[in-house]
Amino acid sequence: MPGPLRVIQWATGSIGTHAIPAILEDRNLELVGVKVYSEAKEGRDAGELVGLDPIGIAATRDVDALLALDADCVLYAPLLADVGEICRLLEAGLNVITPAGWAYLKDGAEKERLEKACAAGGVSFHGTGIHPGFSGDRLPVILSGLSRRVDRVRVIEICNMSVMSESPEMVMDQLGFGLPADQARANPPPLLDVMSTIFFQSMDMVAASLGFEIERYEKRFEFATCPHDVEISAGTIPAGHVAGQHYQYQGYVDDEPVIEFQTYWRMTPDLEPNWPYDSILEYRVEIDGEPPLALSFGPVTDGSSTEFGLLATAMNCVNAIAPVCAAAPGMRTTLDLPPISARGRFIRPSAR
Repeated sequence: MPGPLRVIQWATGSIGTHAIPAILEDRNLELVGVKVYSEAKEGRDAGELVGLDPIGIAATRDVDALLALDADCVLYAPLLADVGEICRLLEAGLNVITPAGWAYLKDGAEKERLEKACAAGGVSFHGTGIHPGFSGDRLPVILSGLSRRVDRVRVIEICNMSVMSESPEMVMDQLGFGLPADQARANPPPLLDVMSTIFFQSMDMVAASLGFEIERYEKRFEFATCPHDVEISAGTIPAGHVAGQHYQYQGYVDDEPVIEFQTYWRMTPDLEPNWPYDSILEYRVEIDGEPPLALSFGPVTDGSSTEFGLLATAMNCVNAIAPVCAAAPGMRTTLDLPPISARGRFIRPSAR
């Protein structure tokens, strides 16, 4: 019988922290290497970096050493993804799974580049996560199977980010929380363009599953401030600075919005303006049509943490490793792969 699939975890941030334990506990997977980006992490035991006992794998910044490990797959989860780095991994014969985007690409130079790299290495590339990768694409596709007619698809994400363990670099620098509102409006945070791209990809996948193409896209954003200082896990947001963000992405056909994503992120209940959404973490999928359909899900939680979202993102990657490694070479989306499930992760309550 073939042995376990050999996996490299690329980055030990919020996703890697959840992915590494999940890989270690799966008898069908073997963690063989861990990539880090900072000098402070290099050489340290990867288990200790994610809060575990030592596991005997030293984290490294040496890409050549990682490529020499004869691995099957890389779970690629850095703060900022690099398509050139991804192509290098693919060309070296490593399947790549990432929560950083690429859930669906229509024709274009970037798709051609990635497909060429997949062909050179004889491997597959899969973009996934919780949103995109599940809530805004896979879930609407599945729900639409109950429809006689689909008029419009709407996906709403609501998140209290104050208790999320994302890094200050992500929350403050890339997303722009804590900025003066006027500055954020005049110079939108750098991750917004990336977010627009990946959400438009999710819309394209939903449209493809329903048999049409989106003709144009629109996006708008709104920032809310707090009347007092707010302490969050990533630092302090001063009074009068950005403590809430609302994004709307729309895909149009014949000047009608047919697919819409709404995102509401808040750091405190006290926002100006205030929005009517205050869940700790919730995703809502609504399909206007016949019959009209609505589905929502979120964590069963005491409200003290939104780690559910990070864990779910990581697990949608980890649970995809075997199907992606078994897939034919090329970019593989949810529409190409068999259903992703938590295969091998069932544990009877009495056996825990």
